[in-house]
Amino acid sequence: MLNNWFYSHQTWEVALAICSVMVIVTLIGLYFFHRMVDWHSREKDTKLVGLSYALCGSVYTVLLAFVAVGAYETMDKTESITAGEADALGALAFDSAGLPADLALHVRADIDDYISVVTKKEWPSQRAYRMDLRYYDEGWDETRHLNRDLADFEPSTPGQATVKTEMERVSNELYAARRTRLLAASAHIPNAIWEMLIFGLLLIAVYVYLFGPHSFGIHMAVTALTMVTLGLVISLIIALDYPFRGDLSVDSEAYVAVQEVTNHIFEHAATAPSGAIRQSADYAKAK
Repeated sequence: MLNNWFYSHQTWEVALAICSVMVIVTLIGLYFFHRMVDWHSREKDTKLVGLSYALCGSVYTVLLAFVAVGAYETMDKTESITAGEADALGALAFDSAGLPADLALHVRADIDDYISVVTKKEWPSQRAYRMDLRYYDEGWDETRHLNRDLADFEPSTPGQATVKTEMERVSNELYAARRTRLLAASAHIPNAIWEMLIFGLLLIAVYVYLFGPHSFGIHMAVTALTMVTLGLVISLIIALDYPFRGDLSVDSEAYVAVQEVTNHIFEHAATAPSGAIRQSADYAKAK
């Protein structure tokens, strides 16, 4: 329920909500703590508290940085995975020019259908974190259709045999990239790590309470600023936790671009005059 709220709002809205809750809760706790524990008794041990706080805070910030960097690297790898899948689709479409005309049209139709399924059906499922296999069966069916078309093709020339071998290799890469994308879509930071982050946040708040400044207003300001700083990092981790969810998620532009480029090129080739095609070929040879 809370996850759905996080990833259905803009990142700045989530950050504002998290920071606000953290500041309000810790300031309420500080108010009652200040009433129960006199600041004079805390002032005597402020140096000891500061030393212990420095150690605890350093450990916690390292943990936060480690989790944030890990989440960012996962997001970056996921973008590379989707780009690789899109590149494989583009390579298959362009290599289809070496197949017989009817088969080439069929293969490009399979690729076009696959991209439509990925962008219009699978991407919304990934963004909503619906990872049941039934939401992705249609995409696997399109992959099998493409593999079947290539497997059933019997080359009649050495050139066609080379094209078939290359397309089968790229088709296997497409399968691997698709499988890796779906695994990445279901992956996120383990609950155990989130529990450690929350527990560490509580420790930081207690350490801040233990300081004994003369001004309660300054104590409140320092507590609020500490919570805002930590809240911003936690908000970033939440935004990057699920690679395909939220405002900072991986989009499907790479697939759409491949679909648009390949359709434009082959439609242009189909309608171009034979003379123009011949001139283009002569120009390519001259180059």
